Amino acid sequence: MATLIPTEADREVAECLKAERDFALIAGAGSGKTTSLIEALTYIGRESGPKLRQAGQRVACITYTNRAVDVIRSRLKFDDLYEVTTLHSFLWREIGRFQHDIRLALKKDRIPALLAKAREDDSGKNTKIARRARTQVERYEGALSGIDDVPKFNYDNSSYSDYVGGTLSHDDVIEIAGYLIVERKNLRKLLGMKYPYIFVDEAQDTFESIVSGLNLICSNQGLPLVGYFGDPWQQIYDGRAAGFGPPEGGLTITKKENFRCSRAVIKLLNAFRDDVEQMPAGENAEVEGSVEIRLVQAEDPEGDRKRYTNPQVDRALEQMDRALDAWGWRNRDDVTRLFLVRQMIARRLGFSELQTLFTGPFASARAEDDYESGEHYLLKPFIKTIWPLVAAQANGDQRAVIDILRANSPAFDMNGPNAKKSLRYMMELSKKHLERLGEIWTQGFTKEALIYVRDHELVSMSDHFLEQLAREPRSEIFDEDEHSSEKGDWLADSFFSMHASALKPFCKFMLKNTNYSTQHGVKGEEYPNVLVVYDDIEAAWNNYSFTKLLTPQTAGEPTDGQRERGRKLAYVSFSRAEENLRVLLFTPDPDTARRELIERKLFNEEQITIV
Repeated sequence: MATLIPTEADREVAECLKAERDFALIAGAGSGKTTSLIEALTYIGRESGPKLRQAGQRVACITYTNRAVDVIRSRLKFDDLYEVTTLHSFLWREIGRFQHDIRLALKKDRIPALLAKAREDDSGKNTKIARRARTQVERYEGALSGIDDVPKFNYDNSSYSDYVGGTLSHDDVIEIAGYLIVERKNLRKLLGMKYPYIFVDEAQDTFESIVSGLNLICSNQGLPLVGYFGDPWQQIYDGRAAGFGPPEGGLTITKKENFRCSRAVIKLLNAFRDDVEQMPAGENAEVEGSVEIRLVQAEDPEGDRKRYTNPQVDRALEQMDRALDAWGWRNRDDVTRLFLVRQMIARRLGFSELQTLFTGPFASARAEDDYESGEHYLLKPFIKTIWPLVAAQANGDQRAVIDILRANSPAFDMNGPNAKKSLRYMMELSKKHLERLGEIWTQGFTKEALIYVRDHELVSMSDHFLEQLAREPRSEIFDEDEHSSEKGDWLADSFFSMHASALKPFCKFMLKNTNYSTQHGVKGEEYPNVLVVYDDIEAAWNNYSFTKLLTPQTAGEPTDGQRERGRKLAYVSFSRAEENLRVLLFTPDPDTARRELIERKLFNEEQITIV
């Protein structure tokens, strides 16, 4: 991908920086948004770096993932003028020391808002939602009464809150920070003085309250200024600031070039999106590429909750294989397959048992979300440490073993309990641990692996995790009415009884060592050849309906929410393809769907095949 071609949008950004004017850069898929961001940061370093350093000031660059942090820091040559960080880390670093203010924000805003929502959800009936709401009401009322006794509040990158225990979650940090920025003028002044330039990468995924707060910090002319870099059409997470914009007087800039996709793919993107018409640019301007869609008759679901049975999933996968054969893409490593949800991926790659557990009766909505992201506390040790260690050992990569242990294991921390031990001793110790972990991985259960890494300080574990490992398994038969607030115990017990080796395909999938992915999981990625699979029944997700999105006359009109969420996710999926794109659409009426796709000018006749 060509990345150094100057564009009119980049020149407009430079003019804004020169004039100390706020701005928002709207950059479509493949436009080189990160390059525009790096160029803007480099411009500030070149023009204002010495003055900022002398004043003890820095340039803030807030981005969405740790991976993006690493990429941006590397491209800036790790210059400490730039504070490159994720949003949550940035906010907690700035507000974490204001413990009194955090307590007040919890008492006056955060917990009352959660309490009001829980009371609203309690209909007084005996439904699952109402019972859960009553449990939450009790919890939040207890938190309010006990909040003054909490000695200190901490944030440890957790999805869970324990207010009385002083633990804040991801969502808490966002809401508390947003509240404090609005309510505390001195905090706004402090942030503006510390960071005269605040850049926000992937601005569409930043929370609305934070965008409002940053705009308030930078509301006056001159410094501090805020610059947003993003694309509303690539906003695929709920509750985020898709319609981000600069403070009053700022400039909105559109970047129209597409340096990633072939001409054929760009043509589809322009037919699908009506606010920005992209143009081929750079090396890909000479690549024609191709786009095709294959329409397959969808089966009526025969499983519970109107979902496919396993045999039906297998038949759907067979249809995918036939399509790959027809396109000449079977058994090719350069083809990335994108699904909406994991049922088909789990079936194909071999982690259906785990998929069933984390989408079953023992999994709360939060547990399922954390499973999807790989952040569930039961899974993180395997994804982050145990499987990478086993894989590195199997590959004979001792350097990787040491790197993983140093990064994740208290026993191997440079300042840990073994800091004064010799290198030879630590190498022998790592070898001993890896031999035992390898044995457990091939012959034992997940609980055995977790107990081993706990006992030898190879993984840090929360108090909740340690309690789960230490207790006896629940002997009662699970009852939703009686045990709804404790279902996590049954989830953990079921997980602990799984063979450790059953997690291998899941870990490989989460670490992107396969050519399968969910459509949500590839934002920011690019691949030469992409297959997007749309099957509303397989998805069983009311938030999306791609048959309705693409063929509303055939399948019925989508809801407003389905249309808004679906078109953005489809745009993200289509725009991953550098050269060739294939779409497999399961539809109740392939013939009618074909005519509608042609009438809507999304695909032409030669691009459509019917099965």
